Amino acid sequence: MNEVLNKFPIMHLIGSTKIENEQQFIDAEKYYTKNGYIVFKPIFFGLDKNDKRLSMYTDMCTQKLNMCDVVCVVTEHIGESTRKRIEQAMESGKEIIYFNLERNKQYD
Repeated sequence: MNEVLNKFPIMHLIGSTKIENEQQFIDAEKYYTKNGYIVFKPIFFGLDKNDKRLSMYTDMCTQKLNMCDVVCVVTEHIGESTRKRIEQAMESGKEIIYFNLERNKQYD
């Protein structure tokens, strides 16, 4: 069992979690899982800014970022929250990549 530990790089998917972006995250998760990554992605899309658990979700996102090897920006729109995650990743020396399903399909 120990030989399996640390065999696969961990990727954290970030980007706008508006409900219309959910499919992009699903596509990215499938693509990178097929290509040997363990993938963290948002679970909730279209969250209400007044959700009492929003702070907890933000902290979880930060912890996922700290645990990952690679950060992948999934959506074209980069808002304040995503910008902060990119800065955190840069400060931590994480590799940052940008997902494009059409471009990546040719390597699938």
